[in-house]
Amino acid sequence: MSHKDTYSSLFWIAIGAGSFYEGYRLGVGDLHNPGPGFIFFWMGLIMIGLSLSILVRDALRKFPAGEMTSVWSGIHWKKVISVLISLLLYSYFFTTLGFLLSATILLVFLFKAVEPQRWRVAILGAVSSALVAYLVFYVWLGSQLPKGFLEIG
Repeated sequence: MSHKDTYSSLFWIAIGAGSFYEGYRLGVGDLHNPGPGFIFFWMGLIMIGLSLSILVRDALRKFPAGEMTSVWSGIHWKKVISVLISLLLYSYFFTTLGFLLSATILLVFLFKAVEPQRWRVAILGAVSSALVAYLVFYVWLGSQLPKGFLEIG
């Protein structure tokens, strides 16, 4: 029996519960006056809900008798490692390059490396995603984002 979804759901429920608890502990506040734990609280709650839906779906799924597979089979390790390295590089160069440039470079890489897209789609998707994130976090929510050495943003 393959219960990859069960194991991953339990893992993400635990992560979500930790985020939910810490957000609550920090203080949630309300929509018009969010506390420091507002995002962590709601992020944890959403993670728990989504993970529970996958857990229930997996519990209700019927597996053919005698089917045994490894939890680690079918994983594309090169993609996993390349994504982890790209995220480490993103976090390292985040303040130097600034939000817009580092996010765009990361997203172009992810669009091309993880699930290869045409260059046009990768670049347009990365630029538009970075701009939407910039508008939401910097303009709408007033968060501070690094401008980088080009002073963009």
